[in-house]
Amino acid sequence: MNALVVLCDADGVVRRWRSLGGGVGAFALSDGVLFPTLFGPGDVARALDALAALGREGVLVDRPFELPRDGGGRESTVYLSGAAMPVGRLVLVAARQPGAATAIRQDLASVDAELAEGLRPLDRWLAPAAARDAALFEEMTRVNSELANAQRDLAKANAELKLLNEQRNRLMGMLAHDLRTPLQVITGFAEHLGTRLNGRIEPRDMGSLDRIRESSLFMSHLIDDALSMAAAQAGKLHVARRSVDLGGLVRRNAGINGIIARGKDIRLEVRVADGLPRIQADPSKLEQLMNNLLSNAVKYSERGTRVDVTVDRTDSHARVIVADEGRGMSKAETARIFQPFARHAQSGTAGEMSVGLGLFICRTIVDAHGGRILVRSAPGQGSTFTVELPLAGAG
Repeated sequence: MNALVVLCDADGVVRRWRSLGGGVGAFALSDGVLFPTLFGPGDVARALDALAALGREGVLVDRPFELPRDGGGRESTVYLSGAAMPVGRLVLVAARQPGAATAIRQDLASVDAELAEGLRPLDRWLAPAAARDAALFEEMTRVNSELANAQRDLAKANAELKLLNEQRNRLMGMLAHDLRTPLQVITGFAEHLGTRLNGRIEPRDMGSLDRIRESSLFMSHLIDDALSMAAAQAGKLHVARRSVDLGGLVRRNAGINGIIARGKDIRLEVRVADGLPRIQADPSKLEQLMNNLLSNAVKYSERGTRVDVTVDRTDSHARVIVADEGRGMSKAETARIFQPFARHAQSGTAGEMSVGLGLFICRTIVDAHGGRILVRSAPGQGSTFTVELPLAGAG
């Protein structure tokens, strides 16, 4: 171990010295020199203060000092420790690393027992620090090991979760395919029977056919929403844009949802402004958007009220406004209305159930088209939803 051990008198004059392992370099030692002058110009005063403290307190532990520049123009740091002897002498150790005085004393014992014995008071100061360092190192090693294990467990859990999500999405896709076909058959036959038997059967029986169509539409919308939610959460909601007549699309959806509206004696009115340009959008996603907005408006409206749908434009956006005269919502409800399952515990005015996905899907679809959806509502004053979708080339 490279170190320098120096014996000084009470005034700091060097009386004897020993070099271990080649010393620490940059020291021009000789008997009779004043020890503080061996350091760089900026540290001479600090070295004098250190010697004074050593004389008062009896020990000095690992104070850093700069040595004069070596031949390459570089300064080097040494750590100075020392102990005061009963006969007015000071034993000092200059080492490259802090906490090395105890090991240096053990190396020195075989070549200079007197100097080694003079350093013994440092042991009780350095041993606790060494023990703390060892304990800290052991604790850091343990924590690092636990962190590595936790990272491996997290990576494994993430991989398993990804696999489960993929399996869930595949299962939902299979269920959607298997459920859609019979639903389309049920809806188609109900419409066919309604047309063939209109005026030939009792109104009560025609109402039963309407209930079949309503339930089929509800289940179809629920399947679409569940699939869209899974795609959105997986970051895979696909938007296939093409030219769309927004006014015609809204009218078609109003006609479909008019079946449910008539069952609650709700008037569903649609107004489309003249000269609306076509927009670039995914028609199937816009169908889903309008189905959710219109079915929600009917679901939460009382009998005998009306739902107004307006399609127009601003300077840069096509706009759809759906306004109902239903129960409305509080500020707290509107603040969370676009979150999934936000209204799962609230039924419609005729007892219709909802899982609370519709408006979350609406916002997801609108966001995917670069638009925005807004809501204005108050308890007892109905709700108004406004959808704005960008016009191609507008600005």
